[in-house]
Amino acid sequence: MCTIREKISLAVPLTLGILIFYFGTLHSSFFNATPIPDTVIDRAIPFIPVFVVPYFSYYLLLLTPLFVIHESQELRNTAFGYALIVFTSCVAFFFWPTAISTSYTDPLIRGLLSIDRPRNACPSLHASLSLFCALCTQRNLKSSITRYGLWIWMLLVIAATLFTKRHAVVDVAAGVVFGGIVYRLIFDPIHQDAGGPKISVEDPQRRDRPFVDSSQNIESLRQCDSRKCLLEFAIFVTLAATGASINIWAIAHSSFMALAIGVLTTTGSLYSLLHLLHEGLQRQLVPNCLWNRISMVLSGFIFLISFSAFRVQHLRRLRSSGGHRDNFVRRIWELLLIPILIPVSALRFGSATQRKIVCSEYALLFLVCSVLLRTFSMQALVVVWILPVVFAGSFWILIRTTQ
Repeated sequence: MCTIREKISLAVPLTLGILIFYFGTLHSSFFNATPIPDTVIDRAIPFIPVFVVPYFSYYLLLLTPLFVIHESQELRNTAFGYALIVFTSCVAFFFWPTAISTSYTDPLIRGLLSIDRPRNACPSLHASLSLFCALCTQRNLKSSITRYGLWIWMLLVIAATLFTKRHAVVDVAAGVVFGGIVYRLIFDPIHQDAGGPKISVEDPQRRDRPFVDSSQNIESLRQCDSRKCLLEFAIFVTLAATGASINIWAIAHSSFMALAIGVLTTTGSLYSLLHLLHEGLQRQLVPNCLWNRISMVLSGFIFLISFSAFRVQHLRRLRSSGGHRDNFVRRIWELLLIPILIPVSALRFGSATQRKIVCSEYALLFLVCSVLLRTFSMQALVVVWILPVVFAGSFWILIRTTQ
């Protein structure tokens, strides 16, 4: 049972965080906003100022879970969904800003226009949070009349964004899709395989290590060889710095030979890091648990994956194969589909806690990629980062397949 004090402790910091993130990005001007194009549907929708009433009722709608959800874990999951939607959307608002291209004025919406700028358009937070809120709330409503009333309210809020011309159909659709996806990621039932060795990702004693024979000493997998890890990390840093320097010089001087040497050097550095990442699936690499976690997550980001998602997918593959090595063709397909296979597998088969961790890591990865894309040119990122990642991953799979 969730107490009033617990509800307040969740609602107050979450509300403050939403306000800071939203209005902070709304009034930022680091990057020029891209206008959202008007579609035929947008031009056919009339401007109706009176819809400002359901538009503002959105803020009341967001509070309804506090009054109908009484289980602590469910309320925390709902708060996490709110935070995930707002954080991811605000990253998009800041680094990839969009704005509505139409402007209407009326005395009824004068107050709205004074606080709501035309930026922060796509994805629509009104649409994503309203849908997510309605889905979370209706789980706890027993009366069909109340459910119908909730959905009518939600539809009026979303429609109000179009009738007051504060959003376009494109960003409303994006918001609806995003809100629905987040709800499914958090509240969908966990899928479990029927066959294979019984290794459950729910088991806290076994989910952090691969399938091994019971006669092996489990503790040996968790021994920390700090010197070896430090040496491998030093090799990664040295080769990465050298490769990046050569690539930058090669791009500046248009030298193909130097560029090839730089890409190969960076590939070697990433191969050594990939070896560390794979070892991190089986044991703790550094004595401090927090630093071990941070290092593994950041290493996963370099390969555009979530380490937690990689671990869940790794355990599931071992469980389904019974510890046997996959054939060459399957590994090649895994390489080609790895950006999709890893998150989909983790979000489908992971526990509720793992799902939230995976979602958090991918939200942070979106932030990291946005910073890099806004800081460096695409050409530099492809040469210094993307190509070496592809080459290192391909080489890794070829080596492990032929062993």
